[in-house]
Amino acid sequence: MTSPVQSTNHPQGVPVGQGAPVGRGAPVGQRPIAAPQRIAPTPPPVDQAPSDGAAGGRSKKWLLAVLGAAAVLVAIIVAVAFALVGKSGSSPDAEVRAAISQYTDGLRTGNLAQLRSSTCGPLHDFYAKIPEDQFANVHRMSLERKSIPVVDAVNAISITGDTAIAEATVYTEADPAKRSARTFDLQRSDSGWKVCDPATTP
Repeated sequence: MTSPVQSTNHPQGVPVGQGAPVGRGAPVGQRPIAAPQRIAPTPPPVDQAPSDGAAGGRSKKWLLAVLGAAAVLVAIIVAVAFALVGKSGSSPDAEVRAAISQYTDGLRTGNLAQLRSSTCGPLHDFYAKIPEDQFANVHRMSLERKSIPVVDAVNAISITGDTAIAEATVYTEADPAKRSARTFDLQRSDSGWKVCDPATTP
């Protein structure tokens, strides 16, 4: 008898028509599914210390900020100082002192127009009515006698409404060592303070 021919395409011991086991429980013809694997979390990056250049940049920025703040503070102080000086220069006391100075300057220089604009009341009427040539003669005589009063200092000012009284120390060039106290009466008008009762008239 002729022996049955065995196929050489299959290994021995494996029935024809059956494939080798691929995976436990896996159907023939499908790829096995890999079991899920646990992936460990990635640790967060560690912050690196700032380099010397970065630290230097921050220090420069901080220094510039401080210098800028100091400059602004100085500017504010200067502005406030100028504001205070301006207010003090326009105070009523300062205006009274300026009116007295304008009047005495007119006496010293013989400026009749200045005397007329800086006086009020009977004193203004005197300077308004006196002829210029006559006033020039009176002023010349006062210069020769050195009798024109010079205000050394305004010691006190009392203001009540539109009137003011100023106490001053005056002297004449005839006797500069002799000082005396005189009183100026002033009145405020639309154009400012005017002298109404001077120490003396030339």
